[in-house]
Amino acid sequence: MNRDGLRRGLGWGLVATLVLPVLLAVVLGLGGLLGQLGDAAGAVVCGRIGLVVGVAWLTAIVGTVAVTAACVLAGHPRPRPPGPPRGRRRSRRRLERLVAERLAAEREARERPS
Repeated sequence: MNRDGLRRGLGWGLVATLVLPVLLAVVLGLGGLLGQLGDAAGAVVCGRIGLVVGVAWLTAIVGTVAVTAACVLAGHPRPRPPGPPRGRRRSRRRLERLVAERLAAEREARERPS
């Protein structure tokens, strides 16, 4: 699966993971309301629809986790936080030496007659 497909799958999985529990609550609430109003057949139908939506929700969660793992393993570049560019780490002594050399060079440039 290419990267665009993984990202698209991750987007749909996220939407399904967030929308299906809301749908499940609405269907189960409607089933409870129908049961209280005396419509037993409607309550049973809503209960079965709720079961299907619940299974779909669990499937969406598992699928989203699997696609997320695939995205990580595919090596999608993560956005870097703003700040200094990352490179090879420099030791403290080397950094101090570089700063001292730069300061010495600036001092020599100021002391030279123009």
